[in-house]
Amino acid sequence: MKETRRMQFYPKNIGSHRKVSGRFPAARSLLARMFMILVLSCFCFALLRAPAVSGSGLGYPHDLLSVSFGSETHGWACGRWGTILHTSDGGKTWTKQNTGSIDLLTSISFVDAKTGWAVGDRGTILHTSDGGKTWVKQKSPVALLLMGVQFLSPLKGWAVGEKTTIIHTDDGGKTWAVQFKDTDFILRGVSFCDEMNGWACGEYGYIFHTTNGGATWTKQAGRYVISDATGEIEADDYLFQITAIDPRTAWAVGIDSIVRRTTDGGATWNKMNVTLPRTHIFAVTHNAGRIIMGGTGLLASGRDNPGNVEPAKVDPPVTYGFIGGVCQRGKAGFAAVGKRGWIYFSNETGTSWHKVDVR
Repeated sequence: MKETRRMQFYPKNIGSHRKVSGRFPAARSLLARMFMILVLSCFCFALLRAPAVSGSGLGYPHDLLSVSFGSETHGWACGRWGTILHTSDGGKTWTKQNTGSIDLLTSISFVDAKTGWAVGDRGTILHTSDGGKTWVKQKSPVALLLMGVQFLSPLKGWAVGEKTTIIHTDDGGKTWAVQFKDTDFILRGVSFCDEMNGWACGEYGYIFHTTNGGATWTKQAGRYVISDATGEIEADDYLFQITAIDPRTAWAVGIDSIVRRTTDGGATWNKMNVTLPRTHIFAVTHNAGRIIMGGTGLLASGRDNPGNVEPAKVDPPVTYGFIGGVCQRGKAGFAAVGKRGWIYFSNETGTSWHKVDVR
């Protein structure tokens, strides 16, 4: 099946990306990885064959991995098996849209109530200009798994994915081109604060930065080497998502509650001492000085300055699930999506969340 080709995106499979800093000889690391692949393959097969369970009435038990609001009332969420859900009343009701695809959709981005894009497996790029009444597949320059997408306007957008690939369009997706490609690692997230300044992040702590709209990308962080002396692998922590606040400030989140922030344009990325349980943080966003994070059993809120983040009050708790995507929801607060179609809304500060009764 089309979703089984590569499962790095999936929160429950995060174990395959644990940091492998100089603790295990290369041979042991290889055997461990082979064992993990076998375990994950069995898990994924069982997961895909599991019976559908849905309490929403929409018939979608599928995990949601990304969410985007183009206005305070119009929002979209995407996930497994080509799923895209839409609300036109601020989240009171949701409908499933016909995407014409069964590919995994990992990320979605809307710039207004009509115009948006979703990306995913096998280089899939879907576009709508009518609020999702029709979704059209755009021609992708790569056949790789795309993990993140962001548009700043109806014309300018970026997507990132496997093989450290960044693709870009400046004509709304009529044409896409590879803007950057590097070592064979996975980029998970991309975020621009304006049309010139942006960051991308992913495996082994890699962070790339541009100040000219992507004409050039510079590596700022990340490490994956095999020691000549010991044969051991030395690598940094896996990063899942990044959010750019301004040309000097950005946050990145990842495995084992790793949270990094720069306030000097990426010259330094400091590890933040956040008040969070040890878990995996898959999503981060910001608005009006607030920082919102979501992950395994976690929704959290804090302030960019001084940089503190704490678990939020969530009803019902997300202890036995995950949050895959978070976004700003106009002036009304924030939205989060995750396990088996979960949708949560927050207050303006993101400190209190409630689950939306989707009908």
